[in-house]
Amino acid sequence: MKRNDNRGASFVMVVVAMAIVAVLAVTVLWIALMNLQMKVTDEKNTDNFYSAEGVLDQICTGLQGDISKAYSAGYTKVMENYSDSSINEAGRQSNFAQEYLKSLKTSLEYDSTGMTFNMGKLIQYVDPKLLEKKDNQPRAIIKSTNADVNGNGRLKVYQNRVVLNGLRVEYTDEKGFKSIIETDISLGVPSMSFTASGGVPELFTYSLVGNEGLDIISGLNKVNLSGNLYAGCENAAGTGTSTTSVTIPNNATLDVKDTSYMIAEGDIEVGDFAGKDTGTIKKNMAGVHNNSTLSVDSQCQLWTSNINVNGATVKLDGMTYVADDMTLKGTGSKVTLGKNNKNNNAKYVGFGNGGADKENPVAGDSSAIIINGREASLDMSNIRELMLAGTAYINTQAIVNSSGVGTENSNVPMGESISVKGDQIAYLVPPECIGTSGDGADAKSLYNKNPLSYKEYKDITATGQDQTKYTEVNANVVSTKTGKALSAYLPEGRTIDKCIKKVFVPSTDNSDDGLVYYYVNLPTNKAAEYYRDYFGADSDKLNRYTKFYTDSIKVNEAASIYTAGNYSIYDGSNLSLLKGIADGVDMDAQSDALQRTYTALNSKLLTNYADLPTNAASVSLFTNIVNNTNLLKIVPNSGNKHIFETEYQGKKYQAIVKNGNYTYDANDKSHNVDIIVATGDVTLNADFTGTIVAKGRIIVNKDQCEIDNGTQELFKALLLEKVSDADDALHLYDVFMDGANYLGNVSSFSNKKEADTKIDYATLITYQNWTKE
Repeated sequence: MKRNDNRGASFVMVVVAMAIVAVLAVTVLWIALMNLQMKVTDEKNTDNFYSAEGVLDQICTGLQGDISKAYSAGYTKVMENYSDSSINEAGRQSNFAQEYLKSLKTSLEYDSTGMTFNMGKLIQYVDPKLLEKKDNQPRAIIKSTNADVNGNGRLKVYQNRVVLNGLRVEYTDEKGFKSIIETDISLGVPSMSFTASGGVPELFTYSLVGNEGLDIISGLNKVNLSGNLYAGCENAAGTGTSTTSVTIPNNATLDVKDTSYMIAEGDIEVGDFAGKDTGTIKKNMAGVHNNSTLSVDSQCQLWTSNINVNGATVKLDGMTYVADDMTLKGTGSKVTLGKNNKNNNAKYVGFGNGGADKENPVAGDSSAIIINGREASLDMSNIRELMLAGTAYINTQAIVNSSGVGTENSNVPMGESISVKGDQIAYLVPPECIGTSGDGADAKSLYNKNPLSYKEYKDITATGQDQTKYTEVNANVVSTKTGKALSAYLPEGRTIDKCIKKVFVPSTDNSDDGLVYYYVNLPTNKAAEYYRDYFGADSDKLNRYTKFYTDSIKVNEAASIYTAGNYSIYDGSNLSLLKGIADGVDMDAQSDALQRTYTALNSKLLTNYADLPTNAASVSLFTNIVNNTNLLKIVPNSGNKHIFETEYQGKKYQAIVKNGNYTYDANDKSHNVDIIVATGDVTLNADFTGTIVAKGRIIVNKDQCEIDNGTQELFKALLLEKVSDADDALHLYDVFMDGANYLGNVSSFSNKKEADTKIDYATLITYQNWTKE
């Protein structure tokens, strides 16, 4: 008989309940996954957005050149009629604006109708690498939302601005993420004052131009510099081997204010560091605090090859661009980047990326910040942007291998963009991997040590009587430190012998004896990975080494930070390692662009490499800016001097042209000498206002020396002075290459300390109707 009851109902309910829970769990997991994917996508879009914005920045940098030319055209127009008393200040401003807008429109328009801007011209301002096609698609696409049949956008001219309407930038990164920015670009008219201004070249915004550098004599306390500075190095004239451009001796201060550019072709040495180029023992390694100071204010762009801080203090509040390294040596070096205020715009860019050959990078072209001294501190807590396109190297090339053992030493690449000397220990090959009896994972090392003595090195590299041979470096043995074999870090296609560097260090007593160090030699990404594994295995050891050399390493976590390798932060007790971030940023393209700018500045004080004349980059700045033929017509013999004199606002002023060295003293100051051009060194024994151009070095030999740039209108008056009253007599402007053209190529005014007389082309460019997809 069949029975109807509820037996089994509980089982069914359990199954249903489990199913409901499973559905809920799957739903929660799916929502979490979608949330993660959305965040990853948003992060990629954010990185991509900044790269698209970088393309716009390149376009705007190019547009600054158009603004500069329009500015010169407008200014020249006004100055041609400056003596017309019927034109007042408002009339001059109106004439300037009309000529400025006319020139800017002509520069940007596609054709004579003036209705569209030339899109091709804007595209030329973008780094060509971003426009190269990959998989039939360039990384960057620049076009107009309202393009005509020729692809050009609308050009609109108003009373106070020119507008490029509807510019669209599409950027796709290597992983296929795309971002789109659409905007109008407005180019404004600068507000001008013609009450006291004059037309002179970019050169005359510089207070000091020393073709072979700037020296501050030992024993001085302080030098205050206003106006731009250029300091070359002796290599520029082929007279020596020094790479030093600026020397600030012990206990001296160089305070740079009201300056747009401080350019050093070579190194900046802050504090004495004897034996820099000879490898001898350095003075400040023994715990000497030398109290030297370099201080650069927030509006200055500092460009240099290296900054060597030798137990000194460096404060860089502006934009710093370094081709190679900043190195903290000696004892007590302190570096501060940026000020803690709302107007802080400090950034540090090390743009050396090791060169074009990534398989064989060049240590001298690989930018990093390196702490090699004791009690050093690096404060980047107020920086807005940090980019380091290279990594540090262990300077083993300086160790001369005078023995007959081994080969010439070369530098060892590291995986850190900010490195402390103690980090170097991590790159020693694990001792258990050296000189093993075979190449298997279980092979044992003969000596189990690193370094080896010369005798031990010969033992493991010699072939035995039975033709047996030790494996010099075994990539298959697992390191007791990291738990990985060296084979885990080998790049594809490279064997262990290509990923090892041996450093031979002869004994000081006997060159036939010494030590052999084995280091890993890996590409940046693999070296960084190797160091991270070492750090994870023995961070305590690295922390102790860091404490030995460093008081603190601080960084602004809110800053934009892009580094090729790892970097560390240290609060005095705890060491943290951060992985370098370069996603969404083409550091190679930026490095190449900045290197071209640096070359242009060193060659002719220009910011646009394309404006350099043919072969200008292969000769010195002095050769590019001074017409030596005309100079020798004025002062043909060594020791000759010619004085140009003019009257300005009821006072007499002088310019000096000298064949040879020149010493500026109190007598020169009393005669208001404002321009000095010399084929040798120029020594300052008094405060100076004006512009000095020296083929040799500029030597400051006055304590508490005040150096300032002169009045631009006065420069113009001096440049127009002639050697004699003869009709064909040379003017002072003939001493300079294309000197006559300088008179209409203005970029600065007399009272540079007042905000309304400063022209920053970047501030004239603004975005309107900005959207991002």
